[in-house]
Amino acid sequence: MSNERTPLLPQRQQDHSALLGRRKINRSGVKVVFCACLGLIGVGIFLCRSKENPKLTQIASRASDQNLNLSFLVVGDWGRHGLYNQSIVAEQMGRIGNDLGIAFVISTGDNFYDTGLTSADDPAFTSSFTDVYTASSLQTMWYTVLGNHDYMGDAVAQLSDELVRRDSRWFCRRAFQLNYTLCDGTSEGSCDASVDMFFFDTTPFIDEYWSANNTQFFNWTGLAPRSVQLQSQLDDLERALNSSIATWKIVVGHHTIRSIGHHGDSAELIQMLLPILEEYEVDAYINGHDHNVQHIKRADCSVHFFTSGGGSKAYSGLSSYTEEQGVLYANDGQGFLAVRMSPQSMVFSLYDVSGDAAYSFLLQK
Repeated sequence: MSNERTPLLPQRQQDHSALLGRRKINRSGVKVVFCACLGLIGVGIFLCRSKENPKLTQIASRASDQNLNLSFLVVGDWGRHGLYNQSIVAEQMGRIGNDLGIAFVISTGDNFYDTGLTSADDPAFTSSFTDVYTASSLQTMWYTVLGNHDYMGDAVAQLSDELVRRDSRWFCRRAFQLNYTLCDGTSEGSCDASVDMFFFDTTPFIDEYWSANNTQFFNWTGLAPRSVQLQSQLDDLERALNSSIATWKIVVGHHTIRSIGHHGDSAELIQMLLPILEEYEVDAYINGHDHNVQHIKRADCSVHFFTSGGGSKAYSGLSSYTEEQGVLYANDGQGFLAVRMSPQSMVFSLYDVSGDAAYSFLLQK
């Protein structure tokens, strides 16, 4: 398949980040700590907030009997005070979100450029989030992970309840789990299909960010020592995936695993995270980091890789690739991902900056 590109709308500059090295780590059993949530949920959900940020927090939700399908949007790498076409992408997200009747939005990280938030009082939260995503369809929960640029500021501020008080849509944790029950409608009261979504903090896994020669500052406040942090996250995810009985399994992180964009593959995640995704039959890994939209499915891997990092500034140019790399679609312009789910299928649609569905893929059980 040839590279497919669309022209970018005007933007101002580019930033750069390399990906170097790899780290080997063994996996051992550590008990996952869950927050128990009870109750039947219709169009809303109950959230259990945990102060233990590195641990997996379970967020339970259930579709109402009238809502047989689940739709949501995914956007990443966006927070630029509405600039670099962020406002244009937001407008199109609002339109598509209304058409699909979305239940929530997922952010794949790098929420505030260039160096995250300075504190929970930072006005950038309002100018880059609240004042940009104003469409009625986007006034729903935003499930958010941290990106490397978020760690260049006060990452803990993005995890705080203070931001929730400023905008009740906001939910950000280092790692958490979302469950949604899908009603198949074949018999009265039957809801025997579900999706589990596992949100994973990828930034601590990238060797480059820990280099003593790195001119960029990363704020690791609140994390355990690196080896302990990485081991704990892998163990928690593995235990949660092992116990999941969901029909569909999706993992969300900031960094790419497979990509032909500016940053490309992440060697550390290929070594440490990908084997877990394959072992526990994860259907899709969704990420940002590369400022474009992509779908990759290699013949030697069961996981579908979707990049949705086109929320504002995009990079012009994609790397050349071979058939073995499994590139099904790539567009180096701004855009976002929409996902529609039923008990038997998932439809992934990649939208460009103009709000046109440039690519769709059907995945069935």
